[in-house]
Amino acid sequence: MMARLPIPGQDDGNWGELLNDFLLVAHNADGTQKAQSGALLVAAADALPVIKAAAHYICDGTDDHIEINQALADLGAVGGRVQLSAGTFHCAGAVLMRTRTTLFGNGRATILQAMGTWAAHDGEPIGALIEPLDTGTSKTLVGYLALDGNRWNGGDVQGVYYHINDDSTFDEGPDAGHYFTDLYVYRTTQHGFHTKGGRMRANKISRVRVYNCGDEGNTVAHGFFVEHPDSFFVQCEAGSASGSGFYVAGSNNRFSNCKSWYSDLNGWHIAAVRNQFSACESQDNEGHGFYCGSGPNSFVGCHADSNSWKPDDPAGNNAQFDGFHLPWGNRIQLIGCSAYDKDEGGRGNHQRYGFFLGSSTEHCQVIGTVQDNVMGGTGGTGATSAANVVMVNG
Repeated sequence: MMARLPIPGQDDGNWGELLNDFLLVAHNADGTQKAQSGALLVAAADALPVIKAAAHYICDGTDDHIEINQALADLGAVGGRVQLSAGTFHCAGAVLMRTRTTLFGNGRATILQAMGTWAAHDGEPIGALIEPLDTGTSKTLVGYLALDGNRWNGGDVQGVYYHINDDSTFDEGPDAGHYFTDLYVYRTTQHGFHTKGGRMRANKISRVRVYNCGDEGNTVAHGFFVEHPDSFFVQCEAGSASGSGFYVAGSNNRFSNCKSWYSDLNGWHIAAVRNQFSACESQDNEGHGFYCGSGPNSFVGCHADSNSWKPDDPAGNNAQFDGFHLPWGNRIQLIGCSAYDKDEGGRGNHQRYGFFLGSSTEHCQVIGTVQDNVMGGTGGTGATSAANVVMVNG
């Protein structure tokens, strides 16, 4: 199955090397495969014939999650990598990651598509395309995949859902330490990327794009729903969510170079403390750009660009929402931040205040710039309170 394969009209050796690189397969000097291979290959029903010939598992286009889960299980307790071919895998259940396993695709050419709905690993009624085996799973890596929620064809799922709250089977340390990289999540009825649990810590999430999650008017789905502490998010974005782009309900997380746009609620909704946000942006969302209802939290170099796109209310009040909205909370820092409305498409300026501080905000610092906000650069009684330092130009 794993021999170097000739392709008609092409050099046998070159194709063999490429295929071996793809599979991370190790060979002896005589060309025979070594006992330990670097990955188990799962081929989609529409994969190339050469890939199917080399695969350990071949899907038939129905319940393809079964073959993928079997490959993950066959890695055993030591763990390892399952490589998915290019093509579409039709999943009527979750792909269940096990401790120390890796699942890689071929970038956007590898699609896991939801077929129906199912319960999650923790008993919640609606699961996801990618989940852990149980609430005690640790150290997984998922990357280079597209996750299609298939909302308009009967799919009712989340994209990724991890709930980790049990460290009794962790082989070291108290943190789960899951990694996610280069994922494209789209057309989910529920949340795009949802993570929670007290042991869901020390995670690294990078280059994850969530687009068009939630059934508008029926489900409130956040692009990223973060209900756990102590993790890192880098170069992630959420667009056209029926909820907020990022809903942060866990503490001690760090977000860098992340963006929310076209969400039906707030671009960012921060409901937990001790989070840090660097060079993050909120653009063209219907509600507030950044809603921060607790502190301490820190924002450095963040932009609120032309938010408050909520449809006009009957009273004609177009400017209902702010760039940065702090209704209450203490020790919130906004340093080097900017809030503006660029009148995109000639709609007029709808972002109310650049920075709004409610009456119970205390010991907050705002240093930033504003432009073309309807009611002014700053608003709320907290903006003029002696308990806060507010230095806004524009």
